[in-house]
Amino acid sequence: MNMGERGISDIETLQDSCMAFYILFRDDDEMKLPYFTAIAGLGCVLFAIAVPHLSSLRAWLAASTFFSLVYITITFVLSLKDGINAPPRGYGIPESKPSRAFAIIGATGSLVFAFNTGMVPEIQATLRAPVVDNMLKALYLQFTLGSVPVFAVTFVGYWAYGSSSSSYLLNNVSGPVWVKALANFAAFLQSIISLHANICKSNI
Repeated sequence: MNMGERGISDIETLQDSCMAFYILFRDDDEMKLPYFTAIAGLGCVLFAIAVPHLSSLRAWLAASTFFSLVYITITFVLSLKDGINAPPRGYGIPESKPSRAFAIIGATGSLVFAFNTGMVPEIQATLRAPVVDNMLKALYLQFTLGSVPVFAVTFVGYWAYGSSSSSYLLNNVSGPVWVKALANFAAFLQSIISLHANICKSNI
């Protein structure tokens, strides 16, 4: 189940980053969602062909962390700038009961997605003794220090844009085109590596 959730979330991020990158340069209706889905799938296939086994998992995790930090830093800074300069905004929850129900389901899914990523550092930590101690250290690090950037982007984004904030925060931010393009490109690459790493993890 976790593998399926992670896969769907990574594919959605790939689609969102492709679409946001395209809109930066051509804000028209010529490209539809299926085209971005196809681009995301093609990127995953090409990466899987080029790197079929992720034999050097530590290097790829480092690359994934780097791309994550690029995305988080740019999103956090641009959201903070927008929030400081923004007019008053609303923080209310959706009015209708169906909207509230879907919002709760979506938020729950986001939490599960954000906090089910401890398996990869746990597996890495068990490669040397003492296994249990190393595994616990990896998980403690994941769910303490690793949670800081997740909550930082979440709270700053909600503060800056209120209840109108997008699930893909780069759709809300304003700033230099090249900076937002870099953040979208980093999100695209990170999601490809993350998806591939989790597929490899599921085969361990």
